[in-house]
Amino acid sequence: MISTESHQLVSSDEQLPDIAGRVGALRSFAALNLGVRFGVELATFAALGYWGASANASEEVRALLAVIAPLVAIVAWSRLLAPRAPKRLTGRAALFVELSIFSGVTGALISSGRGLVGVVYVSVAVLSSFLTRALGQYVPPEGVLASGNRP
Repeated sequence: MISTESHQLVSSDEQLPDIAGRVGALRSFAALNLGVRFGVELATFAALGYWGASANASEEVRALLAVIAPLVAIVAWSRLLAPRAPKRLTGRAALFVELSIFSGVTGALISSGRGLVGVVYVSVAVLSSFLTRALGQYVPPEGVLASGNRP
């Protein structure tokens, strides 16, 4: 009887999914999401530069907008949303600022005649933003202070 029970345990263990494989796949997915998130950040700045360069204005104004618009977004992102930002927002405030930036960039792309690019951009950006939170990636790593100080 004992040998039968142990055999049944082995059989049921063999039927369990490979937890280590699932954890590894989740880690890979999380790493992929961080890569996508970084790509979204770069696309944000590039799209704002494109918007500025293609604005219906004089050449000087377009050049100024092509530099100033991405620069404002870079400063806002690095001061409020970056992992080691000095005054990093968390929770709903961070989500609100992110979605506001994504909406502004989408509007800029649409106004530049790149509506399809804007729809793809905002879809990827919003999905990555929510996945970042769902996967617990927005929380600063343990030992790293949100104030920007390194241990």
